Formats: sequence, structure tokens, C-alpha cells
Amino acid sequence: MKLNKFFFGLLMTPAVMMVGCSDYEDTEVASPEADADAIGAYFKSSATSAHLSPEQTSFQVVLNRASFSEAVNVPVKVTANDDNFFSLSAEQFVFDAEKQVSSPITVTFNQSTVELQETYSLGLQVADGVKDHLYGAGYTDAVYSMVIDYTWKSDSLASTMVKDEYAGTLDKEGALAAVEIAKDFEVDEEKPSPDYTKNSLVRISSFFATIGKSKAAGKDHIQFVVDKDHKNPQFLTTDYLANNEISLKVNTTKLATGMTQKFAEEKEYPICMDLVGIVEAATAATAEAKTDNVTYQVTYELYAFDEKADKKYLLSTEDDTVPVEGNTQYKAKFEVKFVKASAE
Repeated sequence: MKLNKFFFGLLMTPAVMMVGCSDYEDTEVASPEADADAIGAYFKSSATSAHLSPEQTSFQVVLNRASFSEAVNVPVKVTANDDNFFSLSAEQFVFDAEKQVSSPITVTFNQSTVELQETYSLGLQVADGVKDHLYGAGYTDAVYSMVIDYTWKSDSLASTMVKDEYAGTLDKEGALAAVEIAKDFEVDEEKPSPDYTKNSLVRISSFFATIGKSKAAGKDHIQFVVDKDHKNPQFLTTDYLANNEISLKVNTTKLATGMTQKFAEEKEYPICMDLVGIVEAATAATAEAKTDNVTYQVTYELYAFDEKADKKYLLSTEDDTVPVEGNTQYKAKFEVKFVKASAE
């Protein structure tokens, strides 16, 4: 027993000595401080989208900062602006003392060339793209993407069966599609939407993707205007917008369908659509009805488009050695169910 106690004592002694001889010291390390002149200017997001209605002619951008005790101005550099499409109201962001957010800079654009539903981008940069503050948030570079379009809604219109000649369903059941209406088209401030006592703007978006002929959504939107009785349909065109004092352009030709045509020479071209005409095919409505059910018929042309040669080629299911120039005309029918406004 004495021997066991002796060995136990030998085993304990080094452990006690290690604890007693620790070199640990309770030290305090100060966090690094930002430079006294650091502003920490930043954009909250590196990519921002601006959705404008056709009557809007500008949008605004602001800058934030990490240090905001003093009044200061921060120069801004334009890094992307194709054909000088955008114009800025100032070349620097202005910060008032104690303000973390700058006064806004107004961005305008060339209204004589802008197209409806087309995306335009503006690149901005501050601080030469380098953060000057240890605790600066956000981004020194930002891209603002702008698109002008109406606000499309489908909650006031029912879905429709599209019967399409190209899809082989003109005399069959067709494909189910959502019909949309522009809620802010020619808005009457005294009679807020929905109010269908005046003109309405209607569309079926990404037509061939909607009817199942294309896996990719295109810009082949069939959009048209009807009068207060839902008659006299006409495509939304540049002339129509101009007549309503809206300086925008809209295409009805070379609409990308999301489909392609490959020929034997192993060249693949996008299939495009030109809108030819739209008419009212049939109407079934009474004064007491809750909806106006109107069938419209659209005529359009399809072709494979060689942009480099500026030529149109006929579509083919065969592996043609030489593409044949031309286009083919097709028709589509669909019914729109307009919900009548409540009687006042």
C-alpha cells in the first residue's frame, strides 16, 4: 500500500506543476479603427431594377455611407451607358451633415429611342471601386436596369383555350393560356381600375411558350387594344402610343418566339413572328351578363430569320440542304372574358 501511494504522488506532481506555471495572461486587443477621413460610401445593392410606367420619364438613385457626421460630396462615375442613353442630373452624390443617405440623383433617358418592354442598363461607380472604410457595407459598383411597361394582371380575366393553326389545334381543343390586362393603361383617376367602360389593353404573353410549342419564353407577346365595347381590336403599335402622346416604340415584327430552325448546312436560326392582323371573330354577351365573352382571331407570319443576311426562310420539318426564302402565314383564335365593372 505504501508503494501505491508513492507512485500516485509521482503521477500527480507534474500536473500540479503545469497548472501553477501557466504563461497565460489576460490581455485586451483593440479593434482596428477606420481612417478619420473614410466615408464608406456604398450602394445598397449591386443590381437594381426600375419598373416604370409609360408616362414616367425618369427614376432616382441614392448612395449610402458608413460615416455620416460631416457634410460631404461623393463623385460618381458612369461605367456603362450604351449610346449615352441615360443622363444624370448631377455628377456627385450630396450628403448633408448627420445624414446617412444622400440626396437623390435623377436619371433621365432618351425618350425618342426607348422601346416598350425593352431592358436598358446603367452602370455607376464610386470611390474608384475600392472601399475606403473598414466597416463599409454594400457595394462601390451598381447596375441599374430599367424597363418601361404596363402593370399586367390576370386576376380580372379568365384563362382561355388558344386554338392555333401552327400548333395544329385550330379545329381542336387547343392549349390553356392566361390572358392579361394592363391595369394602368389609360387610367381614369376618377374611376380607379378595374373600369372597362373605356379602352382596354389585353395580351397573351410569350405566345409559343404558352401554347407549348417552345420551352423558352420569348418576346412574342400578342397585345392589343379594344374599345369600350371590347370591339375593334388593334395591335399595340408605335403609332398608337404616339397618338396618346407617349414617346415610346413597340415592335410587331421579328418577335422572338424562343424556337429555332436548323437546316442541313448546320446553321440554326431563330424563328420569328410578324403580327399581321387581329379581328373580332365572335361575340356572346347580353346586357345582363356578368362577362363579355369575345373571341379574337390573330393572323401572323412565321419564318427562320438570318440576321446577318437579313433574310427570311420558310420553316421545314425536313433537313433541307438549301433554305428557301419566304414565310408562312398562320392563324390563332382565343376567347377573352371581360369582367364587367360594377354598376354605380
